[in-house]
Amino acid sequence: MKNMPQYFKRVFDDYQVLVKVNPNDFTGTELIIHPDGKVEKTEMEYDEEIFDDLAFDEFSPCSPLEFNLHLANSI
Repeated sequence: MKNMPQYFKRVFDDYQVLVKVNPNDFTGTELIIHPDGKVEKTEMEYDEEIFDDLAFDEFSPCSPLEFNLHLANSI
């Protein structure tokens, strides 16, 4: 059975970063939400330590709905 994607976010002083990770192949998407509302999207390839890296960088889980609402506004 395939694992479902997992979603994380971190809020910085003037922007936030949301991350989607597919645990089956360690691919995903990173969204940067700028103060002016612009959303920058980057397709990513991670390694098997991504979950440890996200925890170390103080990312917290977020909902797929939140991620996908921002994704709909990405460039």
